[in-house]
Amino acid sequence: MKKLLVTAIAAFLAVALVIPAYAEDRLELSGEFRVRGWDITNEGFEDNNDSAWFDQRMRIGAKVNVSDNAHVMIRTDLGEGVWGGGDDLNGFNSGGVARPTPGTSSSVDFDRLYMFMDQGMWNLTVGQQYYGLGILEVMDANMPGVKLGLDFGAVQPSFFYGKFSENLSLNDDGENDDANLYGVNFSFLLGENFDSNVFGAMIDDEATNDNKWAVGAHTQGKIGILGLTGEVAHFGGDDGGVVDYTGTQFYLKGESAINEMFSLGAELLYAFGTDDPNEEQITGLVDWWSFTPMSLNTPGAADFSATGSNPFNPSEENAGVQAVTLFGQVNATEALSMGAKLGYFQPEDDDVTDWDNTFAWNAWVAYKLTGNTTASLTYLRTSPDVDGADDLEDEGTLYAKFQINF
Repeated sequence: MKKLLVTAIAAFLAVALVIPAYAEDRLELSGEFRVRGWDITNEGFEDNNDSAWFDQRMRIGAKVNVSDNAHVMIRTDLGEGVWGGGDDLNGFNSGGVARPTPGTSSSVDFDRLYMFMDQGMWNLTVGQQYYGLGILEVMDANMPGVKLGLDFGAVQPSFFYGKFSENLSLNDDGENDDANLYGVNFSFLLGENFDSNVFGAMIDDEATNDNKWAVGAHTQGKIGILGLTGEVAHFGGDDGGVVDYTGTQFYLKGESAINEMFSLGAELLYAFGTDDPNEEQITGLVDWWSFTPMSLNTPGAADFSATGSNPFNPSEENAGVQAVTLFGQVNATEALSMGAKLGYFQPEDDDVTDWDNTFAWNAWVAYKLTGNTTASLTYLRTSPDVDGADDLEDEGTLYAKFQINF
């Protein structure tokens, strides 16, 4: 009996020692925890329409290395919710309740869950994955699907398919037929310094005969100390009826570090509008709000916007846009940084909208409390000018964030 007990204890200790080493070798964890504070005045440009709240989220990414050339990737958001929101606001109850509600705060949201295999000349990604093209205005989505990448050295093509929607039924007859994403992307090095892509994608809804497509080119690199990003995209398709989709847009950004402390940059945006009643301007196939110019220079990148979800059509009236932004950053110390940005947006076709222009500015400051823990404060002011709307008020967004990365 004693011998059996000693053997069992030895076996337990061996497993206890082996499992952590095994897990450490195969499992890679990363992620972030953030708490945000919001204070919005004149929301929607309405006088005295003010709101304020806190929210939080834990994001964890796990990479399980199955072999040297295959892994499974998981990214999940945990406990995302508004403080004190309770069931009505999908958040956390007040301190008087011991457990969270069954709303968002107690949910587990898997936005990435896929397997990846790399065979040198080709690689394959299968499952819920991220699809992004260029500056992330044309295509920006998490979607289940398949992506095949090929490695031809100088040129690296990839072909992807995504299941956009089953249209509420697994039956594919008539109005329940599927909507699917199809696309191709060619990556290559332009010259010696510019990572470039030429791409095309389409979302085809076979139930309604609605289809949208886009083709474009994107490049990013440096000439000396000047960093440049450029993109051109063109859109087409129709809604299965009388409306044709259209759109052509351009983007150019230049930025440069003047020295170790100062950096400056500017952006130009241009998109054609349309006054044809049988046409609708589109600026992307799927939009996850990643491209929001008036927040991208701040610690709250993509969390807020001065132009809604569509910087290439802010009026949402097929008016297009002509816009310029100027931004700068000061790295005062290794821990302390600050910056600001000015933006001016106006319609390309002012015959189809009463919107004249929007002027916006932001200012921010961030401090690294430790190597991977940051506290920041950002303010965005947005001032629209619309014919016949004299009662519009400037909207202010005060945004605070505490974030730790791991």
